[in-house]
Amino acid sequence: AVVSTQSGHYGRGVLDFDVKRRYFRQELEKIEESNRREDIAIRIKREHVFEESFRELHRRTPEELKSRLYVIFEGEEGQDAGGLLREWYQIISREIFNPHYALFTTTPCDKVTYICNSFSYVNPNHLDYFKFVGRVIAKAIFDNKHLDCYFSRSFYKHILGQQVSFRDMEAEDYAFYKSMVFLLENDLEEVGLDNLDFTMEIEEFGMNEVRELKPGGKNVRVTNSNKKEKSTDCDSALIPLL
Repeated sequence: AVVSTQSGHYGRGVLDFDVKRRYFRQELEKIEESNRREDIAIRIKREHVFEESFRELHRRTPEELKSRLYVIFEGEEGQDAGGLLREWYQIISREIFNPHYALFTTTPCDKVTYICNSFSYVNPNHLDYFKFVGRVIAKAIFDNKHLDCYFSRSFYKHILGQQVSFRDMEAEDYAFYKSMVFLLENDLEEVGLDNLDFTMEIEEFGMNEVRELKPGGKNVRVTNSNKKEKSTDCDSALIPLL
């Protein structure tokens, strides 16, 4: 079914999403109404927004973060009537992707959406920073504020606990995506791929490593009859790598 409105035509999926979004906002507003607490002040210097915001929010409990935030930029006059908070969200959403923190990197294909940086371990605080970023995003959703953050499909599916498929990796690892498509669409013997096994090469901590997709996988040959099984095993191996 298609719904016609003044602004155009919308399919059932768009309408369903709009209904879900309104319901989600209503539920959050109920939580907000039932959890009236004292406002939380964030005192930060503009030149150290990320570090000082981390310091301020890292020590707060999830219940405290349901309170209204108001921002105070040190050395500046004026009270936050909402504008400073919006500005803080804009600044922090840019700082999240600052290469200095090595937390995220753009996907190789579109250079617009972000994925976790595989070298984030060079930052000794990277795990705490990732938790902080999650809290900022959750708080923005709770406060109905816009964040200029765009992640890859596989990243969103990982957050939702959904199975990641190699087809979701097209923007992140195009070579891997094309190799899996080629594997499934061609006769392995005809194209000379009758020497594959149930292993997968990954890069982790700057090192390449071959991992078995199943016990004894290095001794199991991939054939035309079991290549879909290899595809499924690769999908299962993707989530821990994100």
